[in-house]
Amino acid sequence: MELSALFDHLTKLYRPYIKITQPLLEAHDLHPAQWLILKDIYTHPQTTLVQISKRRSIEKPTTRKILKVLDERGWLMSQPGEDKREKLLTLSEQGEIVYHSLMTEIHSQQADITAKLQLTPAEIEQTIQLLDQLYNSMTNKIQRLES
Repeated sequence: MELSALFDHLTKLYRPYIKITQPLLEAHDLHPAQWLILKDIYTHPQTTLVQISKRRSIEKPTTRKILKVLDERGWLMSQPGEDKREKLLTLSEQGEIVYHSLMTEIHSQQADITAKLQLTPAEIEQTIQLLDQLYNSMTNKIQRLES
């Protein structure tokens, strides 16, 4: 199999996955990008806009707009960082409720999708490691290009 087929298969997964998760997100009035940032803040509490932008590989103005929406819904708490210009972001109690509710629904869909594959924990871990290596390689390339 040719190397480009690997990337073709990775990108081929995206649309069907979004089609499956979109109704779950819409029930909470969320877009995929908003969900990914909400999830990022849950995973990395006391984070900043700049850190989120770097981890998610999105522009700071886009991150700022998404954070504004999440904050207006009462899903974020912020406190001043060491640098007075930065805010440390954490999910509010309501934000955590939304996060846990959605994760439960998404995990159910993920389990349903993968059930017939009968993947072993080792196969799942190996796939995650490979995807992490690809992600790190791509983000390193982006950093080199931007330098």
